[in-house]
Amino acid sequence: MTFVDLKLIEYKKFINIQNYLHNRAIKNKSNYIIFASHYPIFTKGINEKNFPFAFKVDRGGSITYFDEGSFMIYFIIKVDNPPLFFRKIIKIFKQFFLPYPQIKYDTTKAGFYIQNRKICSLGFSYKKGYSKHGVSIHLNNNLEKFNSVTPCNLKGIIATSLYNENIKLSPNDIKIKITNLIKKEF
Repeated sequence: MTFVDLKLIEYKKFINIQNYLHNRAIKNKSNYIIFASHYPIFTKGINEKNFPFAFKVDRGGSITYFDEGSFMIYFIIKVDNPPLFFRKIIKIFKQFFLPYPQIKYDTTKAGFYIQNRKICSLGFSYKKGYSKHGVSIHLNNNLEKFNSVTPCNLKGIIATSLYNENIKLSPNDIKIKITNLIKKEF
């Protein structure tokens, strides 16, 4: 498994890199984990018909917002069984959030929350047996901009961030812990 840290990158440039690595993974039977953050952008899943201002990507879900305060973990991994893969992802992030018992995974809304405040979003697609896209940890997002839309188009949900909830982690703290959890699970 190869870990790649793209740091801060324009989302559309990232998509080109993700597609390149996805094709390379298929050809070479390899796996990649990509860490990144992005300049401000709204994105939406492939089946979302609303939000014409958002950049459409080939993942599930509705609208979301990324910016420099989003800590992104993208998975390009061989997936023979998508439900099993997704359960492994949930296990990794449940372990990551274990020190913060107020953060819970909601099976009905596919994300991690503190009550009705979404703190971590998930969105994947699968193509030719490999995953694409991944998980966004809301580290220190611009919440005013993020909450100008309803996160994931879920009624009654607002976005929050680790910093907003007084959980102070650096991007490096997250990267080290997530890397170890991924290595243990995959």
